[in-house]
Amino acid sequence: MNKKLVIIGSGPSGLVCAMTAVKNGISASNILVLEREGELGGTLNQCIHNGFLKNLTGTELASNLIKAVKKLGVECRTESCVLSLSADRVLTVISPSQGYQKIKADAVIIATGCREQSRGVLSIGGTRPAGVLSAGAAQRYINIEGYMPGKKTVVIGSTDIAFIVSRRLAIEGAKVITVVEPKSAPLSDKKNIKDCLRPFNIPFQLNHNVTKIYGKERIEAVDICQLDKKGKPIKKTKQKIECDSLVYSCGYTPDVDIAIEAGMRIKRDTKGPFTKRNYETTIPGVFVTGNAHYIHKNIDKILKESVVTAESVAKFLQKANQPKKEKKNEDNAHIDRKNQE
Repeated sequence: MNKKLVIIGSGPSGLVCAMTAVKNGISASNILVLEREGELGGTLNQCIHNGFLKNLTGTELASNLIKAVKKLGVECRTESCVLSLSADRVLTVISPSQGYQKIKADAVIIATGCREQSRGVLSIGGTRPAGVLSAGAAQRYINIEGYMPGKKTVVIGSTDIAFIVSRRLAIEGAKVITVVEPKSAPLSDKKNIKDCLRPFNIPFQLNHNVTKIYGKERIEAVDICQLDKKGKPIKKTKQKIECDSLVYSCGYTPDVDIAIEAGMRIKRDTKGPFTKRNYETTIPGVFVTGNAHYIHKNIDKILKESVVTAESVAKFLQKANQPKKEKKNEDNAHIDRKNQE
């Protein structure tokens, strides 16, 4: 199977890339969007809070983008996992509907987004019982699956999603005992503290961290300690707090396993692929955008970058389709000059 453009990921960046590609002359029938989950939209589907673009919820924004892409006639496949991407832009894809398939693309956009980091929690001592989960997982359980991760929760981290999930838990009737942040300043905007924590009287402690987890089958309690200037626990401040769930948010990292396996150069600071100004990676014809490129602060920047990326892809394909001028070799050039004399 051959396609002009294959987009890996159907979050906001992937969908905007598809729309922009069509507007820039790439036929919708020659574009394929691949999504590994069962629905298009990416993590927007679990974001029922507002604040996206013109005060839309994440689900509303996802719905608007999906409708626009489908109206253009772009083919979108869900439950399609990209196993590998080669240097000559051949994708190995597996899905229930198509089975095992090879797809050759003239250009590829990696719009796989990001994933939550967990290394901050893995250093906590104690057991590994049920009830310890990331903020993204907790958000998905509540907003999509309809399950409560717990009734008495401790939250680690001060990212946007840590505060949003804390509020969501409180709205659903859970007791958020405290939110702790190991650093001396919150990672999220202070407005989120005002909007998410204060209305529900949720305590927020800086320079504090969970140092131990108790429980066998299910988490039963945690130790929380204040940290000194070097980030080490102050033993005399230790408090044992009973809880049935621990939600952590340790930040994000670009989801670029595909890029790494394809042999792309990865930046040490952003953890995303090296790119040119047009967002083309070290593999010609393969581009990256959105949080797969680097972690953006807001959705507006993601959407703007995705537009520029798709425009760059259109220029790349246009240039690739231009007929190459025949070059005369040195022998023929020498003969021509001799005949002219």
